[in-house]
Amino acid sequence: MSELIPTAYDDVLYSSYAFSQTHPDRLATLATLFGMMPPPITRCRVLELGCGDGSNLIPMACTLPNSEFVGLDLAARPIVKGQATVEALGLQNITLRQGDVMEVAPDWGQFDYIIAHGLYSWVPAGVQEQILAVCHDRLTTNGVAYVSYNTYPGGHLRQMVRELMRFHTGHITDPAQQIAQARAILRFTADAQPETEAYGAFLRAELKRVTEGEDGYVYHDDLAEINSPVYFHQFAERAARAGLQYLAEADFFEMQDHMFPPQMAETLRQLASKDIILKEQYADFLKCRKFRQTLLCRRQVPLDRTLAPERLTDLYVASAAQPSAPEIDPREPSAAEFRSERGQALATNHPLMKAAMLCLAHSWPRPIGFTELLGQAYARLGERGPNNVGGRAEDIALLGNMVFRAYGKNLVELHVHVPHFELEVSERPTASALARLQIRQGAFVTNVLHGSVKIEDLLGRHLLSLLDGTRDRNALVVQLGALVRSGAATVQKNGTVVENPREIHRLLADGMEEKLRELARLALLVG
Repeated sequence: MSELIPTAYDDVLYSSYAFSQTHPDRLATLATLFGMMPPPITRCRVLELGCGDGSNLIPMACTLPNSEFVGLDLAARPIVKGQATVEALGLQNITLRQGDVMEVAPDWGQFDYIIAHGLYSWVPAGVQEQILAVCHDRLTTNGVAYVSYNTYPGGHLRQMVRELMRFHTGHITDPAQQIAQARAILRFTADAQPETEAYGAFLRAELKRVTEGEDGYVYHDDLAEINSPVYFHQFAERAARAGLQYLAEADFFEMQDHMFPPQMAETLRQLASKDIILKEQYADFLKCRKFRQTLLCRRQVPLDRTLAPERLTDLYVASAAQPSAPEIDPREPSAAEFRSERGQALATNHPLMKAAMLCLAHSWPRPIGFTELLGQAYARLGERGPNNVGGRAEDIALLGNMVFRAYGKNLVELHVHVPHFELEVSERPTASALARLQIRQGAFVTNVLHGSVKIEDLLGRHLLSLLDGTRDRNALVVQLGALVRSGAATVQKNGTVVENPREIHRLLADGMEEKLRELARLALLVG
């Protein structure tokens, strides 16, 4: 145990959330796609270096009760906060430890998945080496490590802003004043630039980021004493010296080339066939990439980067994309477009893909097993289904390649595991214990799918806190009505605050079912 010396993270707390890209499910999925046989995530050991208050690790422990989780952080205050959350939830499969990464030793045992998010670029070179050493020495044979870090060439641009802010605040010792003055000097510099200048556009974009970002992010990211970007090929070389090899990026779409002109994309594909590191480095130059989330595995593990559709047969598929047209008959020859809220789109005229995307849209947010998805698509097309052996292999290949295409566009998700949650609202609905605890502390909660969800309205937050399985609809309406009567919340109709108690009760009752269905669609209900 390290001596409890206050750190910058004790002085200014760093808000942390769940990061779906670090979840063992994501790591195991990508490992499977590239030919590995990763450890099953339902019975695994996970280590997170720089875990903060456990906001990323604790939700994993909640949904994977037969797995073991260990978190380590140098700052004491976040660990104490996280330990309180662990105790409040009664979790027995997670340990949060205050200590130094340099202390991780063989007696910690082996881990199937190791996470180091937001740590590598903000520690000295010796600690960076130790992070990679831990990822090798403490990783099981087929385990996967996640390391995020700032990169060049985009890091050069971000460093200009960082150096400006640090120069201006170098004489200030109070963290709040440092943050305020950092924003002030950036605004001063941005305002001095002509609207048409590229430099001014860049500064205004950075000003927006720094102004809208939380204080903790500005203090620990932009004003940190250490913030060392690295070129990807340099990181890959360091990983290789530690006995590790590049597996993938945690966001699969970041490895794709479809956004480039055809000739550039073809050049990148040729590079990838010979040297994946070289291809990824040139992609960084083309994108001016600032940040990477890289997955590593042991050097001896054989990888196969050919995306084989048969590897999907044990995976689950999900998509939030909805059809652009209200009524689509997948059997018609016309093309159909499916679009996500984030703007990604996929157009297809193939009946099987249209049917599959309609199935996914209907099922969202619940993933569907790939084989089951094929069967549901057959049913929509009025065909016999996957028992029609004559067409099965061909259709698996066809649908599989289409799923890979959509996955590369960030239009579908792939999973090795689906945790339990309810889409049908029961008589006495139950939200996850973690979400009910989190909503009492702020607007952000972690859903069962390890996503961060913001509950915007006060009544919605209060409703979520009440869903412990003991209250039916009427009891929930009564509790919300009491909150309104106390003056802490209001009910509005057509933009006007409603004062009449009976009308308030009626409006709350009428809106209750839709509110509960909304929480279910956010994957927050477990019973």
